[in-house]
Amino acid sequence: MSYQNWILSKINKKIIEKSILILIIFVLVWQFALPRFTSLAYTVKDQFLNTEQVQAEEPKSPVEELGEPTKVMTIPVTAYNSLPGQTDSTPCITANGFNLCKNNQQNVIAANFLPFGTKVRFSDYDPNTIYTVQDRMNARYYYRADIWMKNRPDAVKFGLQNLKMEIYQ
Repeated sequence: MSYQNWILSKINKKIIEKSILILIIFVLVWQFALPRFTSLAYTVKDQFLNTEQVQAEEPKSPVEELGEPTKVMTIPVTAYNSLPGQTDSTPCITANGFNLCKNNQQNVIAANFLPFGTKVRFSDYDPNTIYTVQDRMNARYYYRADIWMKNRPDAVKFGLQNLKMEIYQ
């Protein structure tokens, strides 16, 4: 074998080795990297280009989360405040130990005929507020509710109303 042929065979061998190496790299890239880019492209396309298929869910309101009421009834409803004359010696603490003054939200009712924690809504009075039974009334008032209010003038203005109560349990 001549020197020239020997050199050509070495060059050909190097070219073949580099070609095989390039081919292996190409196959690895094709096998592992391209599917990720392709699936990412479809994800981007689905999210941004095809808006008919992608529908964002709107958050549900507290009323929608409760579902359908288990019972609906019309009862007399009054209002009260955290005053010793309207409550006992601990006006901020309800019958189940809830602190009205710390909570300071008008979403608490007193009712003797419902268990503590029952969620109710007065759709005719305040349809967007969910009230929770946290307190009790005088024993002589059974089918009646009392809404806690921050201010005495608001409670006096509320007076006595017959309201539709939706009960959720």
